[in-house]
Amino acid sequence: MARFFTLASGSSGNSAYVGSSEAGILVDAGISCRSILAGLDAQRVPLEHIQAIFITHEHIDHIRGLKVLMKRLQVPLFASEPVLEFLTANDAVPAGTRLESINGESVPVAGMRVSSFRTSHDSIHSLGFRIETADDRRIGICTDLGFVSDEVRRNLSGCDLVLLESNYEPAMLMNGRYPYYLKKRIAGQKGHLSNEDCAAFLPELVRNGTSRIVLAHLSKENNHPDLAYQTAFSGLCNSRMAMGEDYILSVAKRSEPGECLIF
Repeated sequence: MARFFTLASGSSGNSAYVGSSEAGILVDAGISCRSILAGLDAQRVPLEHIQAIFITHEHIDHIRGLKVLMKRLQVPLFASEPVLEFLTANDAVPAGTRLESINGESVPVAGMRVSSFRTSHDSIHSLGFRIETADDRRIGICTDLGFVSDEVRRNLSGCDLVLLESNYEPAMLMNGRYPYYLKKRIAGQKGHLSNEDCAAFLPELVRNGTSRIVLAHLSKENNHPDLAYQTAFSGLCNSRMAMGEDYILSVAKRSEPGECLIF
C-alpha cells in the first residue's frame, strides 16, 4: 500500500515522503536535516528506507537541509539539469553526490516510477512530480506555480492523491505588509497559486479520480489554514461534491509531520 506524509509544508520549508512500508523517496529537503530525521522517526520510517531525493527547484525553502542530509543518506539526487548545476555551483550538495537529471521521463526508484512536469515559477527551473507505485496508486506533488497550466492538468489528472499549493489569500496579500513588487511577484504568472485558483481546480481533479487532496505551501504571512480549507471546501461543495464520499481534504502542517495517509 502507498504511504504519503509531509514533513513540513509552507513558505518556511517543504519536504514530503512518498513510498511504501519498505522503501520510499523524499521530495524536497527544505527544513533542517535534524527536523527531517525526527519527522521520519516520528512516522516510523527508518532512514535506510529512503532510496532517493527529488528536488522541485532551488529556492531555500526546498533545499535548506539538503547538503547535511545527503551526507547522511548517500542516495541519488534527482532534479532538472539547471537545478543540479545550481546546487553544485553553490556548494549545496556534498562532493561525490550522485546527481541524476530528470526532465519529463519516468525513472524507476524505490519500487515506484517517478516522472516530472514543469510548473510556472520564478526559479531556474521548477518541477512537479507524478509518482506511480507498484500497486498502481498515483500521487501528484505540485507546489510553487503561478497558474494551472495544461501540462499540470495532464500530469495531475487521474492521481489518487494530490498535494497542491494553496499559498495565499488575495485580500491578505494585497492588504499586508509586503512591498508592492513582492505582492506583484507572488500573485503573478510565475509566483504562487492563490486559495481561489487552487479551489477552482479541485473539482476537475476529483472528477478525474482524485480522492485525497492535501493543501500545501501556505504562506505564513498571507494565509491561514482555516481560510485555505474553507475556500477549497466551498469550491468542491459548489460542484456538488461531498466530503468523505467523493474526496478527503486536509491541510499540510507548516513545521511538523502531517498525518500518514495509507491507501
